[in-house]
Amino acid sequence: MTTLTTAPARTEDRRSALALPGVYRAMLLQHRTALWITLALLALGIAVLVTNRLMASHAADVFTATGCTIGTNTTPDCHQTVREYLDTEIQFNRSVDYSGMAILALPCLIGLFVAGPLIGRDMETGTYKLAWTQSVSPVRWLAMRLSTYAALVVFGVTLLAAVQRWVWSTGPRENYGQASWYARAIYGSVGPVALAYALFGLGVGALAGVLLRRMLPAMAAALAVTVGAVAALPLLRGRLWATETVTSSGSYAAGPPASGFGVEQGMTTADGRLPESVCSNAIGNYKQCLDKHQVTGWYNDFHPSSHFWPLQFVETGIVLALAAVATYAAFRVLRRRTA
Repeated sequence: MTTLTTAPARTEDRRSALALPGVYRAMLLQHRTALWITLALLALGIAVLVTNRLMASHAADVFTATGCTIGTNTTPDCHQTVREYLDTEIQFNRSVDYSGMAILALPCLIGLFVAGPLIGRDMETGTYKLAWTQSVSPVRWLAMRLSTYAALVVFGVTLLAAVQRWVWSTGPRENYGQASWYARAIYGSVGPVALAYALFGLGVGALAGVLLRRMLPAMAAALAVTVGAVAALPLLRGRLWATETVTSSGSYAAGPPASGFGVEQGMTTADGRLPESVCSNAIGNYKQCLDKHQVTGWYNDFHPSSHFWPLQFVETGIVLALAAVATYAAFRVLRRRTA
């Protein structure tokens, strides 16, 4: 009698289907320490954000239950209670700012890792030759690395930005309101711009790694380019979408409306506009300067809070285009050097 043993074979087939190809497993095993550290830091960052948010809300509930108020009517018995609660709010706002700055630094760290340990070191030590001799083309070798870590970057940064946005937008704001939506640490960490810059760091790191082929020089180049982009591109942010304008009269310009992101202000005349600096430097002759230029009022160009998403999407598109250019250039350089 013949005994059929199809169940174990089917189980084995399922395992084979779910298993990663050998080259992917080898790559993940090679960098498993860095991956575990990254995942641990991601979990820690999210845990800290959520903990601070919950603690701030709990402190607000406890303060409300005491019956104390903040202001001129505070009773002597409430002074210490009010002070402790305000300290909690300040600490919460600082933690949101710090986490935002940490997210802003992620593209630089991603560029360093991709340019150095992921690509530059393999190119410098010749480890890549082992993969290339195992039916893995240079292009596939690079695509395998970038696609794997791009998936991790998309997952991690998207999750971190979503948690950061939840913490920032729902935290207590009675006395020390959350940072403005256009503050660099907030704007760059609560929307798709955060992911775009992270992918830009990935592309720049890949280009630096295949171009320089040495770990330390590639890391230095990737860091310089990524830091430059993260610092310089936001300077153009106010010009990425059409502004709204508020005008005023008097001797000085009025600021933008509440929660408005001021872009430019100056003087209006019968002939058009003049920069504010024309008369701001006229020490002792300010009024005469206004009369000389026949100033009739002031203008202030700004972005209201409703412009948050248009600005985010436009900047995201620009940064993703730059990331695509850097990635494409990395593949072109690799093809030319291995042709």
